[in-house]
Amino acid sequence: MSERLDRLKIRLKEMPDRPGVYLHKNAEGEVIYVGKARNLKSRVGSYLAGRGARDSKTMSLINEIDSIDFVTTNNELEAILLENNLIKSNQPRYNILLRDDKSYPYIKVTMSEDYPRVVFTRRLDRKKGDLFYGPFFAGTARRLLKLVADQFKLRSCDLDITIGKNALPRPCLYYDMHQCLGPCVAGLTTPEQYRDMVDDVVLFLGGKTKELQDRLTHRMYQSAESENYEMATYYRDLVRTVERVQAEQQVASAEDEDADVWGLYEEGSDVAVQLFVIRGGNVVDRRELFWEKVEAYQAPEFLGEVLQRYYQDNMFIPHEVLIPFDVEECDLLTAWLTEQAGRKVGLRVPQRGRGVDRIELVNRNARLSHESRFRKSTQDRLQIAAQKLGQVLGYDREIGRIESFDISNIQGTDSVAGMVVLDRGKFDKKQYRIFNIKTVEGADDFRSMAEAVDRRYRRLLEENKTLPDMILIDGGRGQLNAALAALNKLGIDEIPIAGLAKREEEIYVPGREEPYRLERRDPALQLLQMVRDETHRFSVSSHRRRRSKRTLHSALDDMPGIGAKRRRLLIERFGSVSGVKQASAQDLVNVLGRKVGQTLYEELHG
Repeated sequence: MSERLDRLKIRLKEMPDRPGVYLHKNAEGEVIYVGKARNLKSRVGSYLAGRGARDSKTMSLINEIDSIDFVTTNNELEAILLENNLIKSNQPRYNILLRDDKSYPYIKVTMSEDYPRVVFTRRLDRKKGDLFYGPFFAGTARRLLKLVADQFKLRSCDLDITIGKNALPRPCLYYDMHQCLGPCVAGLTTPEQYRDMVDDVVLFLGGKTKELQDRLTHRMYQSAESENYEMATYYRDLVRTVERVQAEQQVASAEDEDADVWGLYEEGSDVAVQLFVIRGGNVVDRRELFWEKVEAYQAPEFLGEVLQRYYQDNMFIPHEVLIPFDVEECDLLTAWLTEQAGRKVGLRVPQRGRGVDRIELVNRNARLSHESRFRKSTQDRLQIAAQKLGQVLGYDREIGRIESFDISNIQGTDSVAGMVVLDRGKFDKKQYRIFNIKTVEGADDFRSMAEAVDRRYRRLLEENKTLPDMILIDGGRGQLNAALAALNKLGIDEIPIAGLAKREEEIYVPGREEPYRLERRDPALQLLQMVRDETHRFSVSSHRRRRSKRTLHSALDDMPGIGAKRRRLLIERFGSVSGVKQASAQDLVNVLGRKVGQTLYEELHG
């Protein structure tokens, strides 16, 4: 291990302070990660020390790196172009790769064959060196296939045609229809002519129309000079077709909306990405992309890589790409999209108006897709949120059981502490507890919290019962410190504890001066809010019951014939002393009997 790291650090010294692309390889020479860098030495060095070595994904990658290759470029834009090509050809497993559902087609050029074909496919199998283009809108892939067949004349059959072998006596109907060069029959074409046409198709599908036009124009003039006017006419028409397709892709409308709108939802390291394709103001296509168990998930980095993978071979880049949040190196990505499209492309996070509504709609669909794809029940989502909560707060244990406390009183009277239990994503109401505060007078939430926490965990220790995985306190720094002091007094210091302050929804933890401030939609924060709100509801309702009992008891304490049993009957029937006073004589008679009911009514209304 030490020898390998020493070798990598020596390699690091050979890297220049220039833009470029680096390739991490394992011991078998397989490319396992490709990345771009503004400064190669600095970026690659971050994997071996400092910030880059802190997350699990990077540590796993570092443990596999056996060698590092690099290629310098003139600028960052060239680096992103080269990075995309290397990722496409190597499919490194540590890079983010598109994982799509089956409803969106690609066009495959079978470069592994002697006479490559252009075919329609939904499977991305790159092991044989075949080239893939897309994904495309519904129907677009088949229209492109027809265009390629009509104009470039590559074969579409699945015959096993090998150069110099397996020649057939006559060509099929496609040759007679001028939609195939006829490589299956000797003498109709040559491997060189056929390969030139394959190269033309690759340029066309890759969107490199300028280079393709130059090649075709050169052949047109060559054919005309050799007086092969039929071929010259063919190349002229092909140039015009390429120009027309390019013009159709670049038509801009000042009135109608032309945008791709991206949304994303992540839970439990499972990610769903949603794309709405809007052309002419209408949603013409929708795409769903999914990833399972994404290690060290960081939304800006993740979405930025998804955009690169999606648009690297896509011929249909719109004039505007709307995203839910800023991505890494947004300016560089915008410049790359502009170069890919051959015109200006806007990449932005909408702040107002229709764009915000679009993003909210797509995000909502991403969440629904996530729930459908990964089949998450409410309990599953709560468990996943609990796992993320542990990551956010830096706990290395699974948070399965949370016990939460809240204090409720009115001007210091009838103080109670409510405790609720969330166990494996489900509230366990049999484990709820109420602590009537005994040692505190007046409105002192801090000391009341300390008493409740002390009584709860002192009893668990005495009865040798299991402690919870986490304690949540409804309140800020003061309530948290009071609970922490009670735990320290009992010698309990291994339980993670946090306080959730209601006003700003800040999360306070011991040993951290500043509270955590999570996004409102963060599942970890939503989990804490849900537990806190349930605790508050339980403690307030318990406080009301206690106050009603005390008030009723005080008012009826000296009433003749009213003991504990009859007081309980009255509170169950009328709810409070005010309800008893408002009851009619007949109502009281119905509960207590004629003599006691009539006497109580006369005493209350005498």
